[in-house]
Formats: sequence, C-alpha cells, structure tokens
Amino acid sequence: MGGQARAPRVVAAVIGLLALSAPASAQRNGDGLYGRWDRAFTLSLGAGPSLSWIEQERQAGLATELRFLIGDMAGLAVASRWGPDAGQYLFLGVDLRPLFPGLFALDLSIGNEFADLLVQSLYLELGPAFLLDGDRSVGLGLGFGFSVPLYRPLRTLRGLWLRIGARHINGSPQHRQTVDEPSRSEWTLFTTFVVRLGIKAKIGRWEAPSYRP
Repeated sequence: MGGQARAPRVVAAVIGLLALSAPASAQRNGDGLYGRWDRAFTLSLGAGPSLSWIEQERQAGLATELRFLIGDMAGLAVASRWGPDAGQYLFLGVDLRPLFPGLFALDLSIGNEFADLLVQSLYLELGPAFLLDGDRSVGLGLGFGFSVPLYRPLRTLRGLWLRIGARHINGSPQHRQTVDEPSRSEWTLFTTFVVRLGIKAKIGRWEAPSYRP
C-alpha cells in the first residue's frame, strides 16, 4: 500500500522535473495553435515500460503505440502490451482530444507553449482489445492520459514527447460469466517515449480569398 500511495507523488515529481528541464523551444508563447494547421496530420510512434495489474498480480511489460491524428483533435490508435507473462493484447480504437478545439475556440489558451500543449494533450481512447493469451478473445479497452512535450523543433519532426497513460481491458465474457469464473480484466499503467511526425496539409489555403473594404 505504501508504494501505491507514493506513486502519484512520484509521477508529479517527474512531470515537475521535465517542465523545469524542457528546452527553450518548448517555452514559446503563442495563440494555442502552435503550427497545427501547417501540418494538420500527425503520425506518432512510441514505446516504453508498462505495469499491469492482472487478477491482483503486478506484471511488467513493454507498451507500444502508433497513432494517427487529424489536427490533434481525433484519430486512430493502435497500441499493444507485451510481456513474458499473461496480459498481452492488441488495442485498436479511436483517440479523442476534446480540450484543444474547445479551448482554442473559446480563446482560453494559456499562451505558454509547454502549458498549452500539456493541457491540450489530455485524451480518451475507446475500442476493442484483442487478447493474445489463452483463447484469444476480444475485450473492451478504455484508456486516458496526457503527454509531456520534451522537444519541439516545429518542422516535419514534431518532436519528442513523454506519454503517461492508463488503459483498462475488460475481457470477461459477460454473457457466460459466473460467480466462480475469475475476472479477466486488467489495468495497465504505461509511459512511452513518442516521436511525432507532421504531415503537411496547408488547411489555411482552403479558406476563400477575403479582401478588406
């Protein structure tokens, strides 16, 4: 219990150190867009350690992910958890990030790039999880998390990020679950180092020409 109680404080301390050590390129002021319309499509790849709770047992593993987002608002996520023991799965779902469009539309951006990107990176994901152990059934995956910008050169390479997230996989067959049947659900906490690539779209060019009176 003591280790679990210290976990949130450890995570907070890590985020604080990352914020203090982030390079100057991640501290620019802006309007909340930070080049999103120049490269509206983003492809990200990441990998890092994970810790899963399966039937009250902790198991370490490797988390991997691939995400394709449109305007940092929504997209597809393919993620997996690998390890020497049970709990391996392949997750395929949607990635939703509602804070960015809402905060930008309401002009509620903080104005500091690091703070804006951290807040706007909060996401939810939902979709099927293909369990790769046993009978290889399909469960429901639900996840959430955020990303810490470590380095952003604002070019095709959109930078290096640290994603911290949690994902719940419910693989229990509800239509035939009995009292004697053990729960087939698990929680996975993970941190992945993510490289993001921007794909040019030039959305601003789609706007019709306008003229001053």
